[in-house]
Amino acid sequence: MRTISKENIIILLEKGLDSLFLYDKRNIEMDVSEMNLCSRLAHYIQNLMYEHPQKYKGYFVDTEYNRNYDGTIKKVEYSKEGPKSVRCDLLIHSRGLKDPDNLLALEMKKKGTMRKVIEDYDRLEGITKPRDIYTPKECVCGTIVGVFLEISNKGYKMNIIWYMDGSLNTETREKEFNSK
Repeated sequence: MRTISKENIIILLEKGLDSLFLYDKRNIEMDVSEMNLCSRLAHYIQNLMYEHPQKYKGYFVDTEYNRNYDGTIKKVEYSKEGPKSVRCDLLIHSRGLKDPDNLLALEMKKKGTMRKVIEDYDRLEGITKPRDIYTPKECVCGTIVGVFLEISNKGYKMNIIWYMDGSLNTETREKEFNSK
C-alpha cells in the first residue's frame, strides 16, 4: 500500500477546489451557504479519490461528520476546559477502519464571515497534533493535515496546519480565478 502524504492530500484538495470553481462558480457568486459549498467540494474530492482506488480505498469524504468509529461523538482537546465535541466542515477519513484514519480536517469560511476563526484554528491544531500520554482516549488527533479555507468568488486562500516530529508547521497557499 502506498503512503498518503501531506502533499498528496493538498493536491487532492486543490484539484477539488479547481472543480468547485469550474462547476459551481455561480453558487459561490450567489453567496450560497458554506454547507452547500462544502458538500459540493466533498463530491469533487470523492470523485478524484475514485480515480486512484488503490491509494484511497476505504477513505470517504464527509461533511459535518461528528462520530468516532464506535458511534460516540468525536471530541478534540483544544482548550484548557478539556475535551470538546468536534464537527469539521469537511473530513477525509476511513470512518475508523484504517490507520491513518483521518487524512484531512477542513474548516471553511466565506470571505467576510470570519467569526469564530480562532476556535477553528484551535480545533484544527488540536485535531492534527500527535497523540501523547496526556491526550484523553476519546479525543481525535493525529490527522495528517488541517486546513482553514477562506473562499470568495475570486478564489481561495488555504492556511495549512500539520505536525512533523511533534512540531506545529503552517503554510499558506492562494489561488485566484478569472472573474468572468
